[in-house]
Amino acid sequence: MYKKIAFILAVAVLTIACMPAYTFAADEGLEKAIKTVKQYFSIPDNFTEFDYGINSAGDRKIWQLNWTSKDGDGLVGASVDSNGDIISYIFYDNTDYNSSKKIPKISRQEAQAKAEEIIKKINPGIFENLKFVDSFAYQGMLNDDAYYFTYIRTHNGIPLPENNICVGINRNTGEVRQYTKQWNNDTVFPSSEKALSIEEAQKAYIENLGLRLTYYSRNNGDKTEVYAAYTPIFESDYYIDAITGEKVYLGYSYNGAEEWSYDGALKNVAVGRGETVALSPQEIDAINEVSKLLTQEEAEKKVREIKLFELDENYIVNSASLSTSWTSKNDFAWNLYFEKEVSGTNKEYDFLYIAVDAKTGEIRSFSRPFSNIEDIEPKFDKEASKAEVEKVIKELQPEKFAQTEYQELYNDRIYNNTNEKPKTYGFSYVRKVNGVLFPENNISVTFDAVNGKIVNFYTRWSEVDFPSVEKVIPLSEIYEKLFSEIGLKLQYRIDTNAQNNSEELAYEKIDIIQAYNKNIKLRLIYAFDEGKPIRFDAFSGEILDYEGKPYKENKIQEYNDISGHYAEDIIKLLAEMGIALEGPEFKPNEEIKQKDFLLLISQIIDGGYRFFGKTALKENKEIEDLYTLLIREGIVKQNEKDPEAPLTREESVKFIIRVLRYDKIAELTDIFNCTFKDKDDISSDLIGYVVLAKGLKLVSGDGEYFRPKNKLTRADAILIIYNYLNIL
Repeated sequence: MYKKIAFILAVAVLTIACMPAYTFAADEGLEKAIKTVKQYFSIPDNFTEFDYGINSAGDRKIWQLNWTSKDGDGLVGASVDSNGDIISYIFYDNTDYNSSKKIPKISRQEAQAKAEEIIKKINPGIFENLKFVDSFAYQGMLNDDAYYFTYIRTHNGIPLPENNICVGINRNTGEVRQYTKQWNNDTVFPSSEKALSIEEAQKAYIENLGLRLTYYSRNNGDKTEVYAAYTPIFESDYYIDAITGEKVYLGYSYNGAEEWSYDGALKNVAVGRGETVALSPQEIDAINEVSKLLTQEEAEKKVREIKLFELDENYIVNSASLSTSWTSKNDFAWNLYFEKEVSGTNKEYDFLYIAVDAKTGEIRSFSRPFSNIEDIEPKFDKEASKAEVEKVIKELQPEKFAQTEYQELYNDRIYNNTNEKPKTYGFSYVRKVNGVLFPENNISVTFDAVNGKIVNFYTRWSEVDFPSVEKVIPLSEIYEKLFSEIGLKLQYRIDTNAQNNSEELAYEKIDIIQAYNKNIKLRLIYAFDEGKPIRFDAFSGEILDYEGKPYKENKIQEYNDISGHYAEDIIKLLAEMGIALEGPEFKPNEEIKQKDFLLLISQIIDGGYRFFGKTALKENKEIEDLYTLLIREGIVKQNEKDPEAPLTREESVKFIIRVLRYDKIAELTDIFNCTFKDKDDISSDLIGYVVLAKGLKLVSGDGEYFRPKNKLTRADAILIIYNYLNIL
């Protein structure tokens, strides 16, 4: 994630440089900017093409400098402000990617030392006010060509996360590959002398923000199940003011229940509940016979009879489809797209896109154009809009509406400088079962306050069972866990709602332009550690991740039983790369099970992204997913599946040779000369695999013996993986 952020920020600066510049001399300060970059970074001799851009952000001028190679395989981009401050630097070369899958030549610790060295060099005197943020959870995968390190700004020990420096160090050369600096100069930090104590802050959180019991869904095998959890009442941009204890909102979000576009409507409304599954005409006919679904004509007739839609004979059905919900193959909807040509100089079209339950005829979703009329006073205020919306919901979905509770949209804000009345309003009605909200099921509506019409209507509703909440843990006990296991901490945050009247700043809480604005306002707040999810199992009190599974902190795996072992250094190195088995004991001399060796393999194929961070298989579904992947990849055959069985040495090389895609060669057994004295003990069909593995230095024998039927130890399994990575 940090790699992506760094790259996005660098691209953002590139974008700024390409924007129309203010009128100042193009060569003003250019020489200084070039020399500043070259003072800290080397530009390869073959990067002979040079261009630059110039712009202004806040009260600063910014130079964007770009060096590229003639063949287009290399790029150096850097941005420097008029104060000589380097804002971003990015280096790209194809040679980095080509070497990215190899074992790194420098350790993460060595790379971090180099990152800190460049930070201190470019920014003398500020390092003591930086705090390192361990970013292992977002890096370490095999396709990464660099290590990434993030340091956030602090003042008197209190962090300001929006100000930070991120550095990427090449894993083989130790050179800087990315550098970005988000920083506000001339910043006034509010005093923390009068800040609430932690006990007072905890009390304020309970009173002004707080947790509530909520239903969520998660996948359990092939089924979707609902579970109960305690989660925050308010969204993440709400905090506790550290001085007053009040609830404060420091972010900005889009106003409305759903962000809609014409294309989005076509995609999202099609089913009314998620992705569509297209059906052929023959399949539709079969389903109509068996399930007695509405025909297209019947669905269209029901829609036309609803006065709300105002569908006269000029509206024709341009397209129609029957589709199933991704959550249930038996959940069908007709998706009808009505279109009407509007008279005028240029051809324009009015449309209605609507999803109809193919069994009940219920209207699930619809969308139509906004009024888009300039300079017209809205006819409806928020309360009048809400009344109109509820009247329509009661007409279209009376039973569902009776099971919902209106929820004020915390992002229901419109930023404008003239205090104009909003032209649209968003409303959300959340399903409530057993007195507990289920946010994943709701009715969301966007109302056009100019023409008095609903322009977007969207229903999410699932046929699921809800567990009883009679025996949940008391909320007071959850608060104790919240404060002890996650904990409130003082932070400085940029208050975007208190910025000057710059429209750009209203739409991006952390953007590249804001980083140069001097007129920001900081607020001292209490916040939770953003690295941990605030979601507690309502019965056990355990912290859950956002998939509803027990939360596990993603950090470098450490072991307490490998000191002095012959494989110690390699076990540690691969753990840094995310290739590991669950600790805290590695048990290096124990036999490894087939599933665990295959788990290690899954961490190295396709850059490891499919099973990155997974160090143990504890559920049957996880085991099935692993074997499904490896059988599909041709690494394991169906009849070889034996998860709990200990793995022999000859079986291990069979699997690793298949990872290399050399199995077709290995099966040509007559061409191989095996020199191991115990070659007769090797399974005849695996002779080629063993010889190839020895030749590639994936394995070594015990002297002149291979010991094919010996069980593979966990340490030797790691060595095989290490040797594999070394030959890539």
